[in-house]
Formats: sequence, C-alpha cells, structure tokens
Amino acid sequence: MSEEKSSWAEQPRPGQRLPSVAPSNLTEQMQITSGTNFHIFRGGRKSAFVADLATKLANCARSLPASPSLDALISLLLRSGELECALRDIGSPDADNAEELTDHLAEAAIRRQNNNRRDGVLLAQRVCPLLDRIRPIGSVSVATPEGFAYYALHPLDYADLVMCSPVNAPSAFVVGIRSIGTTLSAVVAAQLRAVAVSTERTTVRPTGHPYDRRCEFDSSQTERVRRAVAGNAAFLVCDEGPGRSGSSFLSTAEALERDGVPRGRIILLCSHEPQSSGLCTPHGARRWARFRAIASGRTARLPADAAADLGGGEWRARFIDRRKPWPAAWPQMERLKFLSRDGERVLKLEGHGHYGEQVRTRNECLAASGLGAPYLGQAFGFGSYAFVKGRMSSRRDLTDCLLARMADYCAWRSREFAVPEADSSDLETMARVNLEREVGRVAELDLRLERPVIADGRMQPHEWFFAADGRWLKLDGATHGDDHFFPGPCDIAWDLAGIIVEWGLDRAAKERLLHKYAQSTGDHVIPRIDGYVLAYAAFRFAWSRMAADSVGEAEERKRLLCDYQQYRTTAETCQARRTNGYRILRRQPRRVAARPHATPER
Repeated sequence: MSEEKSSWAEQPRPGQRLPSVAPSNLTEQMQITSGTNFHIFRGGRKSAFVADLATKLANCARSLPASPSLDALISLLLRSGELECALRDIGSPDADNAEELTDHLAEAAIRRQNNNRRDGVLLAQRVCPLLDRIRPIGSVSVATPEGFAYYALHPLDYADLVMCSPVNAPSAFVVGIRSIGTTLSAVVAAQLRAVAVSTERTTVRPTGHPYDRRCEFDSSQTERVRRAVAGNAAFLVCDEGPGRSGSSFLSTAEALERDGVPRGRIILLCSHEPQSSGLCTPHGARRWARFRAIASGRTARLPADAAADLGGGEWRARFIDRRKPWPAAWPQMERLKFLSRDGERVLKLEGHGHYGEQVRTRNECLAASGLGAPYLGQAFGFGSYAFVKGRMSSRRDLTDCLLARMADYCAWRSREFAVPEADSSDLETMARVNLEREVGRVAELDLRLERPVIADGRMQPHEWFFAADGRWLKLDGATHGDDHFFPGPCDIAWDLAGIIVEWGLDRAAKERLLHKYAQSTGDHVIPRIDGYVLAYAAFRFAWSRMAADSVGEAEERKRLLCDYQQYRTTAETCQARRTNGYRILRRQPRRVAARPHATPER
C-alpha cells in the first residue's frame, strides 16, 4: 500500500468504497474516524545491511540462465527497487548506482515480456559492476512494498497502464512515490523508452501526518522538473493506492505544480480509482478532481488455469454449506485466490519475488510434515494447493484428539518456524492502544518472548480441515505470520492464545492444550499465556470492528460485528481477572469443552 498507511487507520483495497468524510478540517476528520482508529497494521520496515542486500542481488544475477524467466527477472527487479529506495531514503550518493541498476532490470523485464530476448548473461555483466560500486555503509531500513507482497500488484501492470493510455508528449518525467513507487516508476520509464519516448525519472518521500502529507523537491529535482517543463514533457506520478487520504499522491502532484508544471500535464498512475468523497485529507475530493488519474485495476497476470474466483469471501460458498453459519471475512483485505479449471487445485497469491519465496518455503515445510494441505509449487506469485476432499470444522468438532493435534501443531511450529529474535514492544503497544480506546483501562501486559516464531495467526475453527481420510489439516498456515497485520514474529503463545479464544476453550480444555504442548516442547507457557490471550483479543476486536466499518454488505457487517462483540467480551473478561474491582456487565461468550471421544461430524 502507499506510505499513507499508518498502524491505526484502516486501508482500502483496490475497488473498495471508502467511508465519506465531509469536513475539510483535519482535526474534525480525525474525530470522525476515531471510532476505528485502532492498531491492526504493524510497521513494514526491517533493518538490513547494504552489503547483504547487494550480495543477494549479485548471487541472483549470476545464477540467471541465458534465457531467464520473467519471474526471475521480476525477483531481481524487486530486490533492486528495495535497495534503491533504502539508499535514497538516507541520501546516499550510491543511490544513483542503484537507480541505474533498477532501470536496467526494468528494461530487461519489459524486453522479456515483449520479445523473449535471451540476455541473462549480458544482464549479469551489467548488474554486478553496478553493485560493486555500492559501498557497504552499514544497515538501512527496508520497507515491504505491500502491493507486490500481499495484493497481487504485478510491477508490469503499470507498463500495461502506460500502453493503454499513451503519453501524447515528446518526452516524459516520471516521479515514483517511495516505497513501492520506486520500482513502479522504473517500469513506467522503461516502457516509455521502449516505445521511443525520451524519459527520465526520480523518486520522492512525502512526509508529515498520514492524512496530510507534504512533498518538496530538492534543488536538483526542481531544476530537472523545470527543464522537463520547457521540453513539453508529460509528468507521471506512480504509487500504489491511493490510501485512505490520497495525500501522498496529491502532495506530489501539487509539488510539481509549484515548480511550474501545468496541471493538465500531470497524470496520477494508481492501482485503483478511489471514491474521492471518502479521501480524508483536507479538501480531498476537490483536490483529487483537479488531476487526471488512471488506475490499473486488478492484475491480468494470473495463472493460466485460474478459473472460479474464491477471493473476497467467495470461498465460503464453495466450501461451506449455506445452511450453516459462515465465518466473517474482510473481503477487501483477502488475498486473491482461485479454483483451477479442473477443480483439482486452489491457487492463492503468495507474493511476487522473494516475498513469495518465503511463503513458498513455509508451505513446502507444512506439506512435508503432513500438517498442511499438499503443496504443488508456485508460479506467477501464486501457490498451488491440491484440493482435498473433506470439510471445514466448527466448534462442535472439538475433541481431545483435535485438541492434541492443535497442541502438536504449535509444538512443531515452535521448532520449524523459530526465528532468532523478535521484539514484542510493538505488540504491547497495539494491545494497550486498542484496549484503552475500547475498554478504557489496561491491566499490566506481560508479553515476554521465550519461543519467538513466525506465527500462524489463523486459528479459527474453519482454518482446520477434516479430510476424508480422517486427518486434521491446518489451512492457511504460511501467508499471515509475517504480513502487514499484527502480530508479526512473536512468541508461539500467540497461536496458543488464538486456539483458546477462537475455540472458546473452558479451563479444563485450556489446561489440556497447554499441558500437551509443554510435553512436546518443554516450554511451560502457562505463566505467559494470559497476557497473550488479552493481546490476541485486543487485536481481533479491533480488526473485526474496522472490517465491519469498511464493508457495505449488511450480512457481512453483521457477522463482523458479532465477532467484534465476542472478542471485546473476551478482552473485558481478561481485564476483569487482572484488575481488582472491575465488574464485567456484558454477557459472557459461550465456553466450549473438548469432548473426550466424540467423532467429528461428516
């Protein structure tokens, strides 16, 4: 998503209808939206050493075959865009070398798409000398481009966008809004050059409040802009989004105007066309209407055998009896997924480039263990899963056998997906902010880290699948543990807390779960579990409330608000146990005990 996203404001997906915000005063707008100003998005930045980033790029370039696949080139391009963006953010002079590298890789991807040019070796010969010029200056902050990682935005979608809306000018000046706009601007510039339009590009980082960004060009950029104006260039601004405010796009376009660019020459290249009345930046609707915007829409780069659309909650109609209650979904935030034409596989977006590689590795591990569905590989950023006969579970299926399976799964995950370190401070902030804004008081939080892992994050009953051969399989166990939602890398207690909350375990079932897990791992999690139960409930009620406020379909909103109430009551109950004198007034959720010898319904 664009840099307008903050951890406390919900974000739109392409095509989402945004809530209308009428007042032009920013303070008034913030008051209007305060009901859903929860923490659910975590920071997408990680620290990395420049030398490591350059080495990975060089190794990937050297391993290219003579005729590299488009996926291989895209993976290199995304790594280069990350490096360029990080170096620009710190004002490193080596950013110029990284920019040249990103341009080379974007041009190679355009060539590979257009005429299958066999230039892998030549590309490596260009890439490595440029990388050698980049000094190992220490660590930099690397941002995850969410469109490439989570929302199926393919970088070449913007090449298509330019070709569908030709630039009627002798030259072009492309401005990328960092982070994701770095790579997108390189692709747009490469496509324009491929059709003989003289093009140069630059990138900017608008700053300030997420709802009211400000953009300023430096003196060198201003001089380049003015030369381009004199040459009658078209000016294209590239970013994903717009986000909830649109202020990154608007501030960049208005900065171009201040430097003398006629408004009619400015084009905003975005991933979706917003409902301008919902842009909660000052005078957002009026400002957005002043500029021409072109949206890419949903990507056309899908697996060849993608057929029935299972995204946006549509998977429920396919896999759950309509006579039974459906689990709630936030359609705008779901990853793209499809059923294959032969009905034998489910195809789900896992991410482009190295973002998808990380998910693929986890899925391969899950499948090999027998805990997850059979995994058939990845192509075009989509993972392929064998369609298994059976059904999704519900709370009524809870037995000692399933409880043991879930404990074994968490024990296995604590070993196989362990990470060397994690930081619980952001998680604590999330829980504290959400609780203060919703419940009004916060008991002492204890989110100690003893078994840091890439968590599963999806322990709801419908994520456990009872296969026709009698096995319990864990679905959706690879894509959410390190995405842009909380928790991110954290203690395995998060997933154990998820089981306790989502299955409504009574005290006896909870003790059996934790005892079985401790038997397998030697990790006595009981002293820290209550803090994670509270944090989990605080995240889930915030997520459910924000989802409910963004969907337009009445039944979906009803389901989400029902979940919100249940999670909120769980949080209040936890608070009551930890805070003297706090009396809970709401009805308690139904608690479920595991049935020792029951057979799951078929």
